Amino acid sequence: MANITVSAEQRLELAMSLLRNADWSRLTPESVQVVIDAAPKSAGREFTYFVENGGWVQVGDFFRETGELAIQIPALPRLKLAELREKFLWIREEEGIERDVSPTEAVTLRLGTVLRADEESLDGKEYKRRRASLTGLHGYQQAAWFVEHQDEFPELMTLLGKIYIDFPGLVVVSADGDRSFPCLRQSGERWKLDWGWVGGGFNSFGRIASSGK
Repeated sequence: MANITVSAEQRLELAMSLLRNADWSRLTPESVQVVIDAAPKSAGREFTYFVENGGWVQVGDFFRETGELAIQIPALPRLKLAELREKFLWIREEEGIERDVSPTEAVTLRLGTVLRADEESLDGKEYKRRRASLTGLHGYQQAAWFVEHQDEFPELMTLLGKIYIDFPGLVVVSADGDRSFPCLRQSGERWKLDWGWVGGGFNSFGRIASSGK
């Protein structure tokens, strides 16, 4: 519930303090105008978080563990482009792998979210921005290993139909230029490997596979 005791004088004092102490030399007229014109609501929301957080800005990793899984995965090699195209012909021949930062060493897979506690969903632009701050992201080889070994992990099977899992350590490009990353979704009573659009959003049913590093 909002604090209705914040007075008009306090609001003005806070605004003036920010204006006096901002490093205006780092900003451009264009960047200021973008906030004025294009994002007043989102900027206001972020300003509220800024004040609630004691005047600090979140600039690090957005990953927040959900505590549902902690499973050891063996060392697994990244697939080369030719190997991926044998399985998925829609991946383009030239530069079909845009990025692969997935681990090749043995790791502990953990599930997490990039949603704040009071958020239900993110649009694609904001999800992409928050993903960019993450490290230890898992990719295709971990997703495929999970599909193959899913029966060995009852804790994974109990999540079937309740969540989906993104593995954005690998990003591939189709012949049409669409960019995707591996994900796990429900298919009947099994987990299946699918592909999620890089520009897609994220909601409270989503999880991200990471080693949490």
